[in-house]
Amino acid sequence: MLDSYYPNGMTRGDLQHVGELSTSYETRLEYLRNERSKSLDEIDQVNDYIHELDEEIRQLEFGDE
Repeated sequence: MLDSYYPNGMTRGDLQHVGELSTSYETRLEYLRNERSKSLDEIDQVNDYIHELDEEIRQLEFGDE
């Protein structure tokens, strides 16, 4: 079954290699925690970018005071 192909043409081993499926030693809980951590990092990056945009907008609207 390890060599069976998924609809995208990749094997289970291929998907595990690229991180799309958790490996046998990685529990579902660990996988979900890692995904959650990555998502929180992405949210932080977006919030930082929003704050940078807000600062630039403020500077353009009110000048460099």
